[in-house]
Amino acid sequence: MSSTRNKTALLVLLAIALGGGCIRSRSEREWQYMPDMYVSPAVKAQEADADGNTMMRVPPEGTVPIGETAYQVAQTDTLSAMALVNPLPVNEQVLAVGKKYFNIYCVVCHGPRGAGDGPIIPKMPPPPPLYSEKVSGWSDGRIYHVISWGQGNMPSYSSSIDPATRWAVIHYLRAVQRAENPPPEDVRLYEQQNPDGGDTKE
Repeated sequence: MSSTRNKTALLVLLAIALGGGCIRSRSEREWQYMPDMYVSPAVKAQEADADGNTMMRVPPEGTVPIGETAYQVAQTDTLSAMALVNPLPVNEQVLAVGKKYFNIYCVVCHGPRGAGDGPIIPKMPPPPPLYSEKVSGWSDGRIYHVISWGQGNMPSYSSSIDPATRWAVIHYLRAVQRAENPPPEDVRLYEQQNPDGGDTKE
């Protein structure tokens, strides 16, 4: 008889335990036995700490990545920017890097040929063509300044494109400008190499 009572009591306790587990909210933790460091002090990115700050702290003002030098030219100092010289050579490797990042960051507004016809343009005023007389007349430093600080509707890309890559993009931009508005010497060379105008005869 005692054995039957014990079994009955165990069944009742088991039913209570199972029933209690069924009615718990999914957001609540189940009973844990020997968690073995399962519960960690991890926090969400924007969760507030004891001081009321978020976990992802804003870097102190003036902070720059290790190995980098902060861009020292003020946003309004375009004259100083014009004197900056592109430190990269013009070669296939540099142009390939410039083309890659031009396609990532610039094409969306300026279009693949710099005509200001990127896919986002129907939703915003178009920028001037990058091969216009005005932009083509800018020095490399002036263009670097615009990429670094932004201008008009164009935001700053200093946090997205590192300094060396900005210069590579400028070299590629010069190639785009030259393709759209070839200088007289390019036209003469083409005419010399293609006296028939480039037409092929069958």
